[in-house]
Amino acid sequence: MNKILRQGILFFMVYCVTVSHEVLAQTIQANEHGIQPNTFEDASATMQQLLKHCKDKKAKKLVLQPGRYDFWPEKAAQRKLYITNSSSETEWPDKTKHIGMLIEDMHDLVVEGNGAEFVFHGKMTTFSIIRSSNIRLQDLTITFERPTMSEMTIQEVGSGYLVAKVNPTSTYTLKNDKLYWYGEGWTPGDHLHTMMVDTAQGISLYSKYEPLAKARVKEIAPNILCFEGDLKADYKVGSILSMRNTVRDEVGGFIYRSKNIKLFNLTMNYMHGIGITSQFSENLDYEQVKVVPVKGRSIAAFADGMQFSGCKGKIKVSNCHFKGLHDDPINVHGTYLQIAEIVSPKELIVEFKHHQSYGFDAFTLHDTISIVSREAIQPLGQLTVTGIETLSLTKIRLKLNGSIPTNTKIGDAVENLTWTPEVDIRNSRFERTNARGILVTTPGKVHIEGNTFYRTGMHGILIAGDVNSWFESGAVSDVTIKNNSFVECGYNLPGFNYAIAILPENKVQLKGHYVHRNINILDNDFKVFSPYVLRAKSVDGLQFERNRIAVSTSNFPLAVDSNQTIPAIVLDNCQHVVIKNNTATAGDDLSLGIHNMSKSDVKTDLKIR
Repeated sequence: MNKILRQGILFFMVYCVTVSHEVLAQTIQANEHGIQPNTFEDASATMQQLLKHCKDKKAKKLVLQPGRYDFWPEKAAQRKLYITNSSSETEWPDKTKHIGMLIEDMHDLVVEGNGAEFVFHGKMTTFSIIRSSNIRLQDLTITFERPTMSEMTIQEVGSGYLVAKVNPTSTYTLKNDKLYWYGEGWTPGDHLHTMMVDTAQGISLYSKYEPLAKARVKEIAPNILCFEGDLKADYKVGSILSMRNTVRDEVGGFIYRSKNIKLFNLTMNYMHGIGITSQFSENLDYEQVKVVPVKGRSIAAFADGMQFSGCKGKIKVSNCHFKGLHDDPINVHGTYLQIAEIVSPKELIVEFKHHQSYGFDAFTLHDTISIVSREAIQPLGQLTVTGIETLSLTKIRLKLNGSIPTNTKIGDAVENLTWTPEVDIRNSRFERTNARGILVTTPGKVHIEGNTFYRTGMHGILIAGDVNSWFESGAVSDVTIKNNSFVECGYNLPGFNYAIAILPENKVQLKGHYVHRNINILDNDFKVFSPYVLRAKSVDGLQFERNRIAVSTSNFPLAVDSNQTIPAIVLDNCQHVVIKNNTATAGDDLSLGIHNMSKSDVKTDLKIR
């Protein structure tokens, strides 16, 4: 072997050792930095020290060892955060969140959970990713030692009494023949939002807690309670009552002003407050995220599963599972701020109007805004933000690059068009929620394919948008709903249980103006209560083709309107509609009803009523 070859081999070996050392140096093992699993000690402070070390060393990977890690709020990272759809000023004025895993101002990091279980105590935000990019969080299970949702199974119902078995995770005490729930540092109060889970049917029904709160209670065995009193409510033997306070003081997880975030193989067995909330972030990819209860419990989420507010780029949700939620699994929207004052031709004061959404930075310089009318949700013009002044938690002064449209008035609204995403939701399952499956309002391209909506309490998919109640923007312009299965959705909406509803909340319908555009509903399977399939209002360009519709024969114990004279599809003020080549099971009547439009607005092979 000549000298040059030997030198080359030596150089290559040194290079390989150096690269290997650098890669190892970029990987940090949690157990080498004070965090050990299965100690049952508080890991909150040590976790923040470990993440700071990762940041200082510019680590590329943080590896956790399998096992259990416990987190308490007292030593957790704390940040004052104003979060959409959470709590009002009167409900919870202190916006301090207690965060178990805070990834802040960090970049290019993978957190490998290796199947670790994070167990939270009290009320906490489980993780938060703030002003960070290229972050991947994977292979973790997240739950609570004492979920803020109390549960008990009804064992017996008789005249003036009820016997229930309390879930072992739901701690309580009895005082003066009254029941009091409590948790780790919290009590929920007496007026609790209550759902009844019919486990046999796999559905969640609205229920009442007041009769139980007023009843006399005695413990007849450990975790077995007998309620006596005027129990006039639809309590059913075998069903599970789930009860919670309504204040969303923390969130399940929070992603804010971040970019290129991947959540992979996360199991959320319980989340307190609004769910995984993504706010003003870009390019979010959530794959194999399971919001499902742990075995033995019925509820996994205090409210929504995933909330996306004011995001941009592309939102991808794939191969996810949502089961046992007290609200919507997925909600994608922006925020309308109402015009409070027209200061000058190029200056507005706008304000947050919904009490649970306020205080956050809804605009940045050079954002494009749209001004829309309050009554018709009609675009009046687009402008660019050149100046921003925060006047209070609810009011913002905006300076604009051009003149405000002359027909703009107080009460109209402003939408941030720069922060509107494309949305792709595929191959996911939505079940046992009392509310909808998916809410989506964004002008970006929306694709919903290969999903199953199984017995959602309300519409499987709702496309709304409003400037009067929730103030969730905006108008859709390109939506495809394809190859999905809708099974018996809408049981909590007797007489209005459409599998898909397109219902903007415009109070006035102007001739020639349509809120939503270009919605294509293709090749889906519908198994519906008689006979509702689709209701659409104010749409320009609606296609409903090659769908398969069957009326359910299930013996649901529900007061569902079975009026066969109501058309399966109802349109209100729509144009450029195509409804063709759909099939219905033998004997089922598939017909179409239209309002505030002419027959020439629809190309169809159905009978129009």
